[in-house]
Amino acid sequence: MASTDARPVPRKNAAFRHYFAIRKNNGTLITTWAGMDSEVSLDGAAFSDCTNEATEIGTSGCGYIDLTSSEMNADAVMLKVTVTNTDALPLVF
Repeated sequence: MASTDARPVPRKNAAFRHYFAIRKNNGTLITTWAGMDSEVSLDGAAFSDCTNEATEIGTSGCGYIDLTSSEMNADAVMLKVTVTNTDALPLVF
């Protein structure tokens, strides 16, 4: 999916690009992500792997994930992003 396919705000059944930052347990940004895993839960169902993996922007600690229209086809969408860097906190949206 190209970023031009995504909506700027989440919308049911429409591709969405979500931006975020990954932090350590002391609040600082984690740069150079390792062992990235992105999962989605639709309407409270079990988590499953996302079609696309999250992408770090350079080595900034900030990044994004492109969710497909299928992954956004629910009334409640929960996203979980984790990395294996030391002291990294999991993100849940």
